[in-house]
Amino acid sequence: MGNDLAVSVKGLRKAYGRTVAVDGLDLDVRRGEVFALLGPNGAGKTTTVEILEGYRKRDGGEVSVLGLDPAAPTAEWRTRVG
Repeated sequence: MGNDLAVSVKGLRKAYGRTVAVDGLDLDVRRGEVFALLGPNGAGKTTTVEILEGYRKRDGGEVSVLGLDPAAPTAEWRTRVG
């Protein structure tokens, strides 16, 4: 996961029981880049953002936001994520 990336996601997966909300998402967002998640209701947008913010646990995949895994945030990291 490169240093020029603000967000790096590989194989992100999250399910709620039998309902799969996010299934194998890969994406990279470079520092300074503007990025939007678009899709219909139930597409997994909110779930993805909450995982990136460290508010929701993922079931699988690798995630890095500002160089750290949001599943194990530091206080400094939290202040950087707006």
